[in-house]
Amino acid sequence: MEDFELRQAVLDFKKRYGSSLTFIASCCGISREHLSRWIHSEAYSISMVAKDKIRKFLEGGK
Repeated sequence: MEDFELRQAVLDFKKRYGSSLTFIASCCGISREHLSRWIHSEAYSISMVAKDKIRKFLEGGK
């Protein structure tokens, strides 16, 4: 999954379940600010480890 697709998947999850970015970030073990900046700015990057945590969360596993 590319960065754009992963960003969109997070936004879709947020919209579908009414979740906040704070909830998603805490479940993934990353800061809310870090997640928010990454979602809203293509120039901001996060580590592969953080991306893997987000992917795992979106797939339903913790």
